[in-house]
Amino acid sequence: MFAAIFILLVLIVISLLFYWCKYTYSYWERHGIPQSKPTPFIGNFKKSFMFKRNFGLHLSDIYNEPEMIDKPVVGAYIFNQPILIIRDLDLIKSILIKDFNYFANRNGRCDPHRDALGTYNLFFARDAFWREMRVKLSPVFTSGKIKQMYPLIRQIGCDLENFLAQKGETFVGDLKNICSLFTTDSIATIAFGINANSLKNSNGEFRTHTKSFFSFDLWRSLEWGVVFFLPKLVNVFRVTMFSKKFSTFLRSVINHIIDDRDRKGFERNDLIDVLLKLKKEAVEGKHSFTDNDFLVAQAAVFLTAGFETSSSTMAFCLYELARQPEFQRILRQEIHDALLECNGNLTYEKINSLEYLSKVLDETLRLYPILPFLDRQYKDPRDEKQRIKLEPFYNYTLANGLPVYIPIYAIQRDPKYWKNPKIFDPERFSVENKKLRNPMTFLPFGAGPHNCIGMRIGLLQSKVGLVHFLKNHFVEPCKQTAKEAEFYDTGVLLQFKNGICLTVKCDNMYDKIPLQ
Repeated sequence: MFAAIFILLVLIVISLLFYWCKYTYSYWERHGIPQSKPTPFIGNFKKSFMFKRNFGLHLSDIYNEPEMIDKPVVGAYIFNQPILIIRDLDLIKSILIKDFNYFANRNGRCDPHRDALGTYNLFFARDAFWREMRVKLSPVFTSGKIKQMYPLIRQIGCDLENFLAQKGETFVGDLKNICSLFTTDSIATIAFGINANSLKNSNGEFRTHTKSFFSFDLWRSLEWGVVFFLPKLVNVFRVTMFSKKFSTFLRSVINHIIDDRDRKGFERNDLIDVLLKLKKEAVEGKHSFTDNDFLVAQAAVFLTAGFETSSSTMAFCLYELARQPEFQRILRQEIHDALLECNGNLTYEKINSLEYLSKVLDETLRLYPILPFLDRQYKDPRDEKQRIKLEPFYNYTLANGLPVYIPIYAIQRDPKYWKNPKIFDPERFSVENKKLRNPMTFLPFGAGPHNCIGMRIGLLQSKVGLVHFLKNHFVEPCKQTAKEAEFYDTGVLLQFKNGICLTVKCDNMYDKIPLQ
């Protein structure tokens, strides 16, 4: 009798689970929207959850499923959460620009009780808090302020030259690591007024902490996965964006610098000056940012995002130039001519006028967007008439809180928009070709009000680094150089497996030009 009851209960549970799965994973079908075939209980991201595929690249895999090629959107699931992957360019423009007010927040978020540095920083800030912060921090990123920072970045460029010169006529090295040393020193000086000296001591405290932040072991990958894709579980898993050790280090450094600047009344036109101004305004009751962690959080995201994005862009660029020596020759000729014209001292205006350098960087970012996707969360307007629908494609009104994803990596390699998309070709970004391109097909920094606030500083860092690297050196593939790009399966950023190993040679093609 007991056995019969047990079997009956098991059958009932199995039946309930079967119908729950059938109902849950037919959400998009019931609304007439094409969906990628999910796995029960897991959804569409089994490989990502098993750390066998970078999430951004997995989004791109779904984008490229043959049956989805002509679809404007694709329905998918993160576990049992329906998500929408956007393919149509007009819909992308609507989300990022036209209807931005309804998609102002990212889907990812941090735990406000346990992770103040993650919650307060501009990347994860939400709603009115984000809007006020964006306005307050924007003065750091004006053209005038960036121009004032240029001599500081250029000095780190000179340090990079000295670093390379000490390596001898020829050496083989991990270019990603070298570029990270440069950008760590650059961000440290332009944002915080600190001489990190990573190029002189690669095991220094600053470099050690920044390196650990982007080292994705199993636990760190799980934490980032929860923050970005399962934000409702941040409290359950007690995850934090910044480790306790890294947070302690930053609080100590930033609070010391702010107090020192405040005491001495010294201004340097950098991020610390803006943070100090915010601190004084808080005392005067002009805004609600009274917590010191708010100030540290902005410094944290500026440091981590600033050094990683620029260093990866530089390294990916050098990798492609090593495989395309003719493009490298053209770029080095442009750099050489500019240095001769400026007597070895490139001005801010001159480095930004180097057309081929800009084209090479844009093409690098097309092939290798450091964050390979954009995420947004839909927020219902109060007026029902203003709610977003997928018309004229589908008769579906977006559900409040729905996560939407834009797979940048896939779009920027889509043969519909780019001829021979896997080929590195800087001429795609000539003035003439840019006029023919839909802006929504190139989104390495996002678009609209939520675009990357540090875009210009990031590009300037990469330009200065490449100029000083390629001035007296060129790169070639070596035995360890990957023939095809292979990316880490963990984390959310685009990172090469095993670094980017190249041969670096001192060049005698041109006379070495001393900087003045």
